[in-house]
Amino acid sequence: MISGRAIGLVLSSVAMCALAFGQPSSRTPPKAVQKPGQKTGQGGVTSAGPKAPDKPKRPRTSEDDINDAVEALRTSLPTAEELVLKGDYDAADKLLLSLFPEDTRTPAQSLVLGQAMFANNRQLSYDLVKVAGEQMPESATAQLEWAMAQHRAREYEGALRAYEKANELRPGNSPLLGVAAECALRIGNIPRALELWKLCGEAPRGSQADFEALVCEVNKREDPLAKRRALVKKVAAADENAAIELILLDSEWPSDWWSSGPNRPYLESDMALAGKWILPGGNPQVQEARSVGALAMMDRPSKAKVTDLLRRSRYLIDDDATMPANQRAMVQLLKYAIRSGAISREDARATLGPRILELAKTAQDSDVFEAAGFLYLDTSKQDEVDKLGWEVAKDPRGAASLLTSMLKRKELKWESPELQKAMKEFPENATIARIALELGTQAGQPKQDLIVRALLAEYSGFSILERDGVARPRADAIQAYWAMLAEKKAP
Repeated sequence: MISGRAIGLVLSSVAMCALAFGQPSSRTPPKAVQKPGQKTGQGGVTSAGPKAPDKPKRPRTSEDDINDAVEALRTSLPTAEELVLKGDYDAADKLLLSLFPEDTRTPAQSLVLGQAMFANNRQLSYDLVKVAGEQMPESATAQLEWAMAQHRAREYEGALRAYEKANELRPGNSPLLGVAAECALRIGNIPRALELWKLCGEAPRGSQADFEALVCEVNKREDPLAKRRALVKKVAAADENAAIELILLDSEWPSDWWSSGPNRPYLESDMALAGKWILPGGNPQVQEARSVGALAMMDRPSKAKVTDLLRRSRYLIDDDATMPANQRAMVQLLKYAIRSGAISREDARATLGPRILELAKTAQDSDVFEAAGFLYLDTSKQDEVDKLGWEVAKDPRGAASLLTSMLKRKELKWESPELQKAMKEFPENATIARIALELGTQAGQPKQDLIVRALLAEYSGFSILERDGVARPRADAIQAYWAMLAEKKAP
């Protein structure tokens, strides 16, 4: 689940800069507390001896301007957040833009406004941050934000220049240097990329978790808020299909490469909106989506709760083992049913599996493949499911899973048509790139090219690695590949 309030307008970039650069909080420091041994004068006023001379005031910096803009914006964020929660993104944008009118807006205000609006309006955010990046060349924060904006837009040369400027102004930021190395690699400057990665390893600030968060921030392509923004408007015009898509989006909200789950504040608001504009008795898929939403709103979807809802809704575990018509709803309901214990994977495979497999043969939909993969994992039919996911749904997960199985059975070689096809169709898939590196090296292919390919694939989406019982995408392979590239380039 997405914890806390679901807010589209947050100063996430401000927080990221503060974390990366070690920037102090802009809050007012607490009042001094009387120390032991200090005397208290008349009226309870603490006496600490002769008054010290006033310290000379430091010159004002661009970071002061940024902090002032943050504070000015902070007072209006609760109102903007409420508007976003209701889906009124246009009003939220208008409110924030009115705080800093264009004719009097300073570069620092443009920066902070761009940061705040990124989640809801990426193009406007880019334009605002660009102003700050070009007009605040001596601000490390502005240069980092401008670098990130260009990185997201795949403008790697400009991003690299801005990252290097930010590091020059405030050195020692390990995550910054790690993504700067990616930009250098993407434009083909391998020597500079290796230099930056070496500096990344030597930098004193930043953890692997910080690095992973920054890589995901600049390279993730999903934009769920833009999708929600468009869907809310359609639901308000009584569009049933939009209501279905909106509820299912909120029920499994993608936050980053390793986390997804119900966005309950959005879901609660959007289900109420759908209830207002979508009349009952119309498209039955609306009810399917609402059933998913009801499960997603549960704090703890236990076996008893899930069983009760599915039986009342007559899905999956009813006498007829009824499958929802909406394939995304089917996947989500199936996961809730199996994970809660309302039905075992084996029983679901027996009652639902054959129909899902038949559907997967014709439906060009990754949701059907996901449902089949969920049911037939580690069974004799897994290869069949993977092939369907690859060939019919064009899903890279199917290709990666099939190649992994073939590799384990020693049925895959560098020249295998399956590997060559997968490399061409899914160049950014980390699993496929790893297999290509392993088999290509064995076959005497140029190793440096294969390492670079694997590195860039990892930056596009980390490989899954299990640690402490938790399997999720992690950046461990990136570190290993950089070491391999450095060794390859060493004289």
